[in-house]
Amino acid sequence: MEQMQILGLVALFAGMAKSAILCFSQTENKLTSAFALVCISMVLQNAFEFLVSFTYSSNPKMAALFLDCEMLSIIFLAFCLLIFSLTVTESKYIRPATVVIGAWALICSVLLLTGQLVLGYEQAGYSIISIPAPYYYVLNSYAFVAINAVLITLAYAAFVKNGEGSTRSRHVLLAIIPIYVLVIIVQVTRLMGINSSTAVSMPLATTFFVGVVVLSQSGRIVIFKIKWTVLWKLATSMRDVKMSEWVGLVEKLLVEESMRVSGNNQTEAAKLIKSNQSTVGRKFKKYEEKTAD
Repeated sequence: MEQMQILGLVALFAGMAKSAILCFSQTENKLTSAFALVCISMVLQNAFEFLVSFTYSSNPKMAALFLDCEMLSIIFLAFCLLIFSLTVTESKYIRPATVVIGAWALICSVLLLTGQLVLGYEQAGYSIISIPAPYYYVLNSYAFVAINAVLITLAYAAFVKNGEGSTRSRHVLLAIIPIYVLVIIVQVTRLMGINSSTAVSMPLATTFFVGVVVLSQSGRIVIFKIKWTVLWKLATSMRDVKMSEWVGLVEKLLVEESMRVSGNNQTEAAKLIKSNQSTVGRKFKKYEEKTAD
């Protein structure tokens, strides 16, 4: 197997990991929806990287099509990361930023599809790089502005603001630093006339980003579906529970998790676990009293 195909498999596995997180989680507010969009754009990028690696040698025309799609996914990713960071920090500039960066992303996409952004692609060692067209600077400036806006937005919220939003911003800032460093390196080396690629590092950096967000912000940015959350809690408490207590524990976790996900709305919680409102309310009150004792 060629080295390029091995790298394609790395991208595939990275995309599968992100897809699993998307399948097991749910979107119920602007924050979780924004994170889902980031994950989708990263999955698309990984998928096209994989397809390129296995078609470039045998079918260059098909590979060029996949490379264009990969470029589009990167443009979409930059847009999604900015909207996500503004949502995390609860910025008042979400709407104007969406319009401005969205329009810029659309211009980049049109230029790419009309052949004014890249002239083609060529192999450089184990990876493939784009051949800049006259308007390639539009993409460079778009990527530079978007990723720096993300970093500045998160850094300001992390170290200037207070409360949960500040803590959340610090975690996301830590998660996004590898992506930021890679983008800046590519920008600088391209300006110096040096061919560079993120074929190896970017799938790992985006997976690191998703992993850190999941581990540090589970229950805020990433909300897993009730059954997976309950199974995880059961697995972590397995040693401390007697066999005779399992049924009660499962019931307790289902009720508590459904109430948490529904925002303590008994009607919605009952729908989530296919029960009735009075039963959920009664059992939740009972478990709260036991915890208080």
